[in-house]
Amino acid sequence: MMDNPIRKWPALRAAAMAAVAVLMFSFAGEALAQVAPTISKAFAPSSVPVNTTSILTVTVTNPNAFPITNVQFSDVMPAGVTLITQTGGTCGTLATGGGMFSINPGVGTFSSTSAVLAAGQACTISVRVQPTVIGAHVNTTSPVTAIATPPGAAAVAILTATGPVAAVAAAIPALGPWQLAILIALFALLGRRALRRSSP
Repeated sequence: MMDNPIRKWPALRAAAMAAVAVLMFSFAGEALAQVAPTISKAFAPSSVPVNTTSILTVTVTNPNAFPITNVQFSDVMPAGVTLITQTGGTCGTLATGGGMFSINPGVGTFSSTSAVLAAGQACTISVRVQPTVIGAHVNTTSPVTAIATPPGAAAVAILTATGPVAAVAAAIPALGPWQLAILIALFALLGRRALRRSSP
């Protein structure tokens, strides 16, 4: 006996409606995910004497109302600025569902991949740098990217290296043997006069 297709209609209709709902949710998610992640950066301090250090902090933010994944950026130090080491940060850590951070001081580059940034979440990377040439050094990151979003615009910051701090030291002239003997005799004479004045 053949099944009556009319009896199956409610089940088929429910399955079709569920499939449509899933597709609508998927399309809506893709439409919402068109907001690009943002990236910013700053040196602290932004002006230092040459051959002293500053801390560069890069901040990546998910402005969407839902999570985004595989959030990436990289940075290359400009000529005249040496990358020393990482000093802290949360990008690519458990705070972002894992990921990866890579730093290569020898060539002045570092990069970060965060597995997930939750809705409205921000993460940071901080590194220590040292300018070796006097002047203004412009540092620009790559665009920040994520799955299902357009790339976010690159971030720019300027580190200014000023002249070295002049060492202030009192110059003490060297005394020869005769000069030293005269100075001792003078102190002795002044001491005797002081004693005589104080005697009753």
